[in-house]
Amino acid sequence: METESRKIKRSAIAILLSAFLVASLSACAPSKLDVSNVTAIIDTRSAEDFSKSHIAGAINIGYVSGSFIGKIIFQSRKGVYYLYGTTADEAGQARNDMLSLGFKNVTNLGNFKDAQDVLPLGVKK
Repeated sequence: METESRKIKRSAIAILLSAFLVASLSACAPSKLDVSNVTAIIDTRSAEDFSKSHIAGAINIGYVSGSFIGKIIFQSRKGVYYLYGTTADEAGQARNDMLSLGFKNVTNLGNFKDAQDVLPLGVKK
C-alpha cells in the first residue's frame, strides 16, 4: 500500500508535469501577424462564402470564379498582401498567380480558419 508521503509526491509530480505541458502548448500557439503595412487581405473564397463571414477588412476576389487574374491586375505590384481561401491550396494557387504577374510580397495564410488564428482583426458576419 502506498504511503501518504508517496501519494503527495506523485500528485506533486503530476501537477508539475501538467503545468509544464500547458506552458509548452501555449508557446506553440501562433502569434498574430502585424497588419499595419498590409495593402490588402484577400479572401479567395466564393462571393457566397465571403458574404456569410470573412476577416474584417478583407476584400473578396474569388479564385475559382475564373476572374481572379482579371481583378488582381489592378492592385499595386509593390503592395503587401495576405491571402486566405477555402483551402490553403486554393490560396497558394492564387499566390503563385500573383507572383507570376510580378507581385513580390504575397503571403498565403491558408484557409479561413487558419487566417482567423493569425490575424488580429476578427470576423465580420
